[in-house]
Amino acid sequence: MSYVTFGEYGIGKNSGNILYQDRATGQLCEEKIPTYIRLGIRLLYQSRGSQSRAEKASIRNLLTSMSVKQGKKFDDPSSKSHIASFVAFHNLDLDEVLDPIVSFKNFNEFFYRKLKSSARLLASPNPHVVVSPADARCSVFPTINAATQLWIKGLNFSIARLLDSPEEGKRFESGSLAIFRLAPQDYHRFHIPVDGTLGETKHIEGTLFTVNPMAIRSTIDIYTENIRTITYIDSTHFGRVAYICVGAMLVGSIVLTSEAGQEVKRMDEHGYFKFGGSTVILLFEEGKVEFDRDLLVNSEQSLETLLKYGQSIGVLSQSQS
Repeated sequence: MSYVTFGEYGIGKNSGNILYQDRATGQLCEEKIPTYIRLGIRLLYQSRGSQSRAEKASIRNLLTSMSVKQGKKFDDPSSKSHIASFVAFHNLDLDEVLDPIVSFKNFNEFFYRKLKSSARLLASPNPHVVVSPADARCSVFPTINAATQLWIKGLNFSIARLLDSPEEGKRFESGSLAIFRLAPQDYHRFHIPVDGTLGETKHIEGTLFTVNPMAIRSTIDIYTENIRTITYIDSTHFGRVAYICVGAMLVGSIVLTSEAGQEVKRMDEHGYFKFGGSTVILLFEEGKVEFDRDLLVNSEQSLETLLKYGQSIGVLSQSQS
């Protein structure tokens, strides 16, 4: 059974019904899909069906232009007026927010708001526990083959293309993969999943397709075509971990607040996304991590699991202990 309804997009049709499970409550929840995401999906299918290279390029340029315009709009002081309705629509818990609402100068400042230190807790003091890097809907796959069979349907997807590196692609092609999809209502700062040392960050220009599950399960290579940053964490316990931040529709800005060479601990801040939905992908080398059972079971059914950053997603493989 699949929990993502996927079909041809039609104007006026209910073309998407996305369910996820909240780990905290065990309940299945239906995700609200904003109008701009529906528009992005419509453009995605138009791009997929087009035979013209010029038309495909035009659609990509339109998505980028929309993102730039929306970013400017939400950086404007007048955008503060959107905060109250956004909070009400998504029923956000303002008690978690570090700064008072009146302190935000525009909507974007609220969007990448900080949380109180007490709002999220580290799953375990044991450094062998990998933690979620974000408040997000999570899918995990013990092999890349499982990921492409169950979730990532892009025709030309490969780890080498994702990382823009044949060498690093070989390192991770037999490894494990975890995907963390941030919806617009989520806290949009992202954090460190394992202790280690940060390497240099590589920025790759690209498109701004939506990262909605219906898009990921299309034949377009969303993850390898979208704007993204790649940072490697060299960890004592887990070896090298690839940390990929993927920009999405209306998220043209990926801001990193950490630096190369920095010694990092789990839950340290790595950066934030500006307005929209977005994704973090973690790649582990072969045999390094054993994902939590509940995440594996849900992922096998194409059901995402809602996590908070700092919660466990897996442990060091017994073969590495």
